[in-house]
Amino acid sequence: MLIEKWKDTVFGSDYGGDFKDFLEGMGSGKLTLSEIYKHCDLKKYFDNPILLNQSTDHNVQLENPDFEQFVHYEDAVIALTAIVVECELNGSADLKNAYGSKILSFEIGKPELIHLKNALAYIYGNAEKFVLFEMCSAEEREEALSDIAEIIEQLENCISKK
Repeated sequence: MLIEKWKDTVFGSDYGGDFKDFLEGMGSGKLTLSEIYKHCDLKKYFDNPILLNQSTDHNVQLENPDFEQFVHYEDAVIALTAIVVECELNGSADLKNAYGSKILSFEIGKPELIHLKNALAYIYGNAEKFVLFEMCSAEEREEALSDIAEIIEQLENCISKK
């Protein structure tokens, strides 16, 4: 299970863990990107990537009726793509092996996989534009970038199989 190998990069930050909790809270059944978009504003960055050039702090608002909650864009994309890759390779992502409590599955098409790969590749190639990497030591940054490169490679494998 790759998700277990990547768990520190994917869910080790507070925001990565919060996004995992957000996804786990969406209920059972197969998740879709359109369903996720109904409960957060991640899609605004996918639709308008120029927003990523405005600062290093890109907040994705999560639906939470009790208080205003957000995660950083890069944490959401890294977590989402890692879970999707795990689902594509194994049919589901057992988050109990990666700081979680549920098994998630996704229904996702090739165009959505390509979109996620492009978003993650942008983060990988422009790490200096994201607050996550500002908070990392040089060693943590290299480890995170290595994991992200592996996730991108696995996404490319998933895309080629569709």
